[in-house]
Amino acid sequence: MNDPALLELFTCLQKAGFPLGLAEYHLLLEAINAGFGTRDRTSLAQLCSALWVKSQREEQIFQDYFNQIIPERLEEEFFPKETNSTYIELRANQNKQPTRKKYNIIDGIILFLKLGFVGCVVAIASIFFLKKPTSPNENHSIYGTLVFDKASFFVAQFTANEADKTAKIKIIRTKGNYGAVSAILNVSENISEASRVDTTPQVIQFAHGEKVKTIQIPINNNNKAELDFPITLSLSDPQGGVKLDENSVASLTIQDDDGGIFAGLKPFFDNLELLWFTATCIIFMLLFWKLWKIRQTFTIDEALIPETYTNLSKTMLSAEVIRTMADEIQVAKAIRQSDNQLREFPLIVNDLPVTHRQMKQGWRYLRRFSREGPPSELDLAATIQQVAQYGILLNPVLVPRRTNRIELLLLIDTDGSMVPFHHLCEELVDTALRGGRFSQVRVYYFHNCPDEYLYRDRYHLEAEPIDDCLSNLPKARTVCLIFSDAGAARGGLNSRRRRLTKFFLKELGQYVRYTTWLNPVPRARWETTTAHDIAALVAMFELNRQEFYRAIDILRGRTLR
Repeated sequence: MNDPALLELFTCLQKAGFPLGLAEYHLLLEAINAGFGTRDRTSLAQLCSALWVKSQREEQIFQDYFNQIIPERLEEEFFPKETNSTYIELRANQNKQPTRKKYNIIDGIILFLKLGFVGCVVAIASIFFLKKPTSPNENHSIYGTLVFDKASFFVAQFTANEADKTAKIKIIRTKGNYGAVSAILNVSENISEASRVDTTPQVIQFAHGEKVKTIQIPINNNNKAELDFPITLSLSDPQGGVKLDENSVASLTIQDDDGGIFAGLKPFFDNLELLWFTATCIIFMLLFWKLWKIRQTFTIDEALIPETYTNLSKTMLSAEVIRTMADEIQVAKAIRQSDNQLREFPLIVNDLPVTHRQMKQGWRYLRRFSREGPPSELDLAATIQQVAQYGILLNPVLVPRRTNRIELLLLIDTDGSMVPFHHLCEELVDTALRGGRFSQVRVYYFHNCPDEYLYRDRYHLEAEPIDDCLSNLPKARTVCLIFSDAGAARGGLNSRRRRLTKFFLKELGQYVRYTTWLNPVPRARWETTTAHDIAALVAMFELNRQEFYRAIDILRGRTLR
């Protein structure tokens, strides 16, 4: 299992807005160590989705990132062909072993380059030192030494075209030219096919004072496409006191003129030095290509964190995910102030239109007291009247405790254009639950407008039909507050949203006593948007201290002046 790939996937999902922490990541690792999700790529995806994904929208984003980071073509590299038990044993052994320093691919490349450079230096130096240098003090024979012309680092090389009648071989007499000398030129081929040259040995004779001799070897042109195999030439049987050079061997190559299969490569391999250099370059290219493939497949030191998913090109995400992300993109544009002179400022948690304390105070105004339940409080006035009537304190007069009988229904719009107001949503719910002192608080979530279902969690996992949610409400003491931008943050008119909202408000009025709407977007931006039309259907207020208290007054049954 490739742990860096899982870390990269986890980091990308965090950047995409998933509510993930270290606890969720360690939970996944514990599940993998226990043998879950190790069978194949599909089982791993199911495991990650079960632990990290909380909504259908997050499922779409998760699948896109999972397919990018752990593609199907690399499944064998991520999931070796082992049984689950074997894999678990290996993971257990790895946990017992001491932690090793992670291998850095960049350091590996640098080390490889150093070794390659040293190898090249050694190879070049060995070429120059292959041929034993001649000592300047060595006494040479006055008869000289016979060597082949065109000597290179290794052996002398001669070339001839098959169309020529003869191949010309030049032999030089060096280090002396006294007297007449001779040697035998031997010709041998390494192939069993028909000979391409005349292999009859030839006697080479040098007269007194002669230094250069050119020998012609007849060529047999068979008019067939053949490979250019080298032909070996050698000198033997020196006569007259002459000596043979240590490298008394040469190579003759007959270039085929009938279009052999390697005819196009002939200009590149005229000598062995160029062949050696070309082969070395090819080997280096193959090694670098292999290292690049490894670098692309695995990340050893640290996971590469791509940009936030809203910055990815459209070709990397599915069309459905792009449409879902359009809400966030439009919100980013919509919340910009029209005043170009407005300077950017850091967002402070307490710098909100309504503070935490103001919300708690506002909720406490929303109350309707009644005495219900067993008597538990002393009724002082009734007790005094009893004493005055009977002249003696018989029993204290008790009455039921006075409690707030208001039940609050909170409907919160989440996701999409409401993403920037998540903190306000949390504050609104927290103050209602802790500081409102209501008989009961019911919190439901929706997206854009309620349609068929409401959700008990902000991730839209626990769905409940709207009819079931509303049918259990006691209308006499239930009030409803809706928190949503009503389309003002996105801008524009949405007839479908207006129609669905109107239908829902009509149905809601049958189950609650009073309804009001809080809009986190300023009132000045409601014009020409769906929020302006919805404000005509229900009492809507923007979210600041004064407007929040006015919304509370509506829920108390007071008429605005």
